[in-house]
Amino acid sequence: MENRGTTGRLAWWEWGGLVVILLVAFALRAVALTEVPPGLRYDELLNHRMAWRVLAGERPLFFTDSWGHEPLFHYLQALSIAWAGDSDWSLRFPAVWFGFFGVLTTWLAARRIFGSRVAILTAAFMTPAFWSLFYSREGSRVIAIVPMISLAVYLFWRGLEQAGCGRRGWATLSFVTGGISLGGMFYLYVAARVVPALPIFFTTYLALFHPRQFKRVRLGVLAFLVIAAGIAAPLMVLLTTNPAVEERLEHLSAPLDALREGDAGPVIDLCLRAAGMFFWEGEADWLYNVSGRPLFDPLTAACFALGILLSLWHWRRPRYVLVLLWLGVGLLPTMVVPPAASFSHAIASQPAAYMLAALGVEALWLAVSKRWRIAAPFLAIAILLFHGTLSSYAFFRTWGGAPEVWGLYQGGVSEIARELDRHDPPGPVAIGAPYINYWHPWNAVNFDLALRRSDLDVRWFNPAGALIWPAGSGPITFYFPDDPLGTQAFDPALEALFITDAVVVEGLGKGFRTFRATGSTVYVDRLAMLSPATLAWPPEMSHIAVPEMPLAFGNRFILAGVSLEESCVEPGGTIRMLTYWEVLSAQPTPVVAFVHLTSDGRDIWGQQDWFDVRAESLRPGDRFVQVHTVAVRAETPPGEYVLQLGLYAPDTLIRLPVDALGDRVWIAGITVAP
Repeated sequence: MENRGTTGRLAWWEWGGLVVILLVAFALRAVALTEVPPGLRYDELLNHRMAWRVLAGERPLFFTDSWGHEPLFHYLQALSIAWAGDSDWSLRFPAVWFGFFGVLTTWLAARRIFGSRVAILTAAFMTPAFWSLFYSREGSRVIAIVPMISLAVYLFWRGLEQAGCGRRGWATLSFVTGGISLGGMFYLYVAARVVPALPIFFTTYLALFHPRQFKRVRLGVLAFLVIAAGIAAPLMVLLTTNPAVEERLEHLSAPLDALREGDAGPVIDLCLRAAGMFFWEGEADWLYNVSGRPLFDPLTAACFALGILLSLWHWRRPRYVLVLLWLGVGLLPTMVVPPAASFSHAIASQPAAYMLAALGVEALWLAVSKRWRIAAPFLAIAILLFHGTLSSYAFFRTWGGAPEVWGLYQGGVSEIARELDRHDPPGPVAIGAPYINYWHPWNAVNFDLALRRSDLDVRWFNPAGALIWPAGSGPITFYFPDDPLGTQAFDPALEALFITDAVVVEGLGKGFRTFRATGSTVYVDRLAMLSPATLAWPPEMSHIAVPEMPLAFGNRFILAGVSLEESCVEPGGTIRMLTYWEVLSAQPTPVVAFVHLTSDGRDIWGQQDWFDVRAESLRPGDRFVQVHTVAVRAETPPGEYVLQLGLYAPDTLIRLPVDALGDRVWIAGITVAP
C-alpha cells in the first residue's frame, strides 16, 4: 500500500497536542453530565430498564424492548451502575468513555492513513463537535459505533500495509483483531450492519485499479470478513430466525418498500437530505439537535467540501478512496430509512467526515505555507477555534437551554430533584406529573435517578386523574414540573379540591411550579359531603351481608368514599366516578384499579384499568382521590348497570381481596338510556 501515513514514534508536538485534545475531549464530555441534557429522555430510561435486567441476572443476546436493542452497551451500563450506584450519571458514563475513545481511535486511524498533521486536525475537529458531544453525553448506545469503526479501519489499513510489505504474521494479527472489532460492532447499534460494505467495496476498488496490491492482501481481507462474520453470527442468526423480535426495521422500511414498487422519490429525498445535513439543514428533531442546524458551520463545511474534492481528485490513491467510501457507507442508513438527515443513523460516517474536514484544512495549510510559512498553523488554529466555539456554544447554551429540550428531557423533573438535594422541605412532598404509572413511569424514574439523597419519601400523582394528601407533620409541598414529556392539567373536580388551601411558593427554581397546602381538613370535609354510595357484592356473593365503607383492599388500601358524577348515561357516553382512599401499608409493588361497566359481572360494556398515583411511593396514612373515566360502548343496550371496582398487581395480575371476602365490589345505580 502507499505509505503516506505515520507509523513511527510521536514527535513532541504530537504528544503535547494529543494530550491537550484528549483532556479537553474528556472534560467536554464529562463536566455537568447530568445538566446538559437537563434530564433523562424516554430512550435513556428504557436503557436503564434493560441495564437492570442484566443486574437482575438476565443475559439476553438481544433486547426486544423499544423495538429491539443490541445488548453490549446495556451490559456496560449495568457494570457502570453496579460500580458507581444507580443514578443518571452512572447511566450516561459509558457514553462518555465511548466518546472519549472515539476521539482517540479516530486520531489513531487518521494518523495511520494520512499522517500526523491530519490526525491532530481530525481529533481537534471532533473534540468540540456538536455531533460528537451530543451522543457522548447521553445514555444511548449510538456513540459506541465511533471508536469501534475507527479501530476496525485502523487495523484493516495496518493489515493492508503490513501484507503489502511482506510482514504476513503482523498482517494476520491486524486483520484478525480488526475483524473482532468489526464483528463486535453488531452488538452495539443497528447502523453497524452496513459497515462490512466498506472493506468489500474497498477491496473491489483494489481489484479493479490496483490488482497487484489486491493479490497480496486478498487473503487477509477474507480473514478480516470471516472473523467479523463469525463474531456477529449468533446475533444475526437469532434475528433472521426470529424476525418478530426486531420491530425497528419494520417501522423504518417505508422508503425501501416504495423503491421496490418503483417509486424512488422517498429514497432520493433522503439522499439529498443526507448530503445537505453537513451544509444547510440538519436533523429537525430537538431531541438530537438545534432544530435544523447543519453539522458544520460554513467555514468547516467549506473545509469538508474541499477535502471531498481533493479525495475525488486523488481517486487513484487508495487512502483517499478509503475515506470517501467510509463516508458513503456510514451515510447509507440515513439515505434509505427515515427520519431524514438522522444524525443517529449516520453515526458510522462521523470519523470520516472529520477526517475530510481535516484534509481540507491541511490543503489550506500547504497552500498558505508556500508564501507565508509562519501563517499556516495560525490559520488552522483559527479555523478550529471558530468551529469549536460555535459547536460547543450551540450544544451547551443554545440546545441545552432550549425550552423544547427541557420538555423532551424532563428538565423540570430533574430540577425538582436538585432543589430537594439543596434544601429540606418543611413537610411531606408530593409531585404531580403525567408519567408516573406502572406502564409509563418515566417522570418518577428520572427523578429517582437524579435525586442524590435517600432520606425523602416523595409521593407521586398525575393531577389529570388524582390528588394526594401525604401523611406527616408540616405543610405539604406540591411540585409540578413544566412540560415533563407532555402537557398536564388538573382534572377540574380535583383542582377545586387543590386550590382550597394551596398557596403558590415563589423563587424556588426554574422549570417547575411550587405550592404549599395544609391538606388537613380538605379530604375529611369532602368525605363528609358525599352521599352514601349503593354498594353490593357480585351475584356469587349475594348471601353475604351488603358491604359498607370503609372497605379494606388487602392490607394496603381502604376505600373510604365513592362519588358518581353521572347516574344516567347514553351509549357512547362517559361515566365519571371519584373514589377516596387511605393507605394502610407501604409496599414496593405496583397496584392498578380496574373499573368495569357490567350488568351481571360477566358482560363488560366499558372498562378502565388505571391508577394516577404511584402506589410504590405511598406511605401509611396517605390519602388520595382518584378519578375513574369509563367510556361506554356505543352498542351498549339500555338498562340498569353497575360499576365493579377492584385492585390488582399489574405485574402478576393477582387481585387484592376486598374485606377478605371477594376480589371486587359493585357500585350500583348506573342507567344506560337511549
